[in-house]
Amino acid sequence: MTGPARSRKPAAVRRAEILEAADAEFALKGLSGAGIEAIAARVGISHPRIVQMFGSKLDLFLCVVHAAYDRIEATFESAEPTLSALGDAYGHLLHSRPTVGLILLQAYAAAGDAAVQESVRRRQLDLQQTITRLTAATPMQVRSFVATGLILTVSTVLDLPERRADTEWCAWIVGLTEPHAEGL
Repeated sequence: MTGPARSRKPAAVRRAEILEAADAEFALKGLSGAGIEAIAARVGISHPRIVQMFGSKLDLFLCVVHAAYDRIEATFESAEPTLSALGDAYGHLLHSRPTVGLILLQAYAAAGDAAVQESVRRRQLDLQQTITRLTAATPMQVRSFVATGLILTVSTVLDLPERRADTEWCAWIVGLTEPHAEGL
């Protein structure tokens, strides 16, 4: 007599579960610290199944990084097309989906790997083009916005007191560098 039949999940459902587990694992441990075995354990499947679906750990990490950038772009696309509204929407995203900020920081940390560097560079430049397209901001405004976003990301990930993680504080920090902006 055989045991109860195990139901198979559709590939798209399984893929989403793996990406969610990988998002959590890579956010906590980064590319070098996370293991496919730990991701597989979170989902309740075998390590070879993940490799079959995604290839290498690097490929899975890049899928997670792209998903984070996709979330940011979708957030920007749905916001009012002003830098202020995009900033507010990004701050809300960081609070509602904490792994987004961690994944970005982990991606920057892993940029010593040429494949990661190229992929993140491309997504970062695409994101800057999206910001420009949506807001018609100048290149310097986009640079300041991205710098402010990085400060906001770090402030949120570190859970700095609210008065230090707000937009005014970020703008003040960026403003400190503006007299030297010609050299940027």
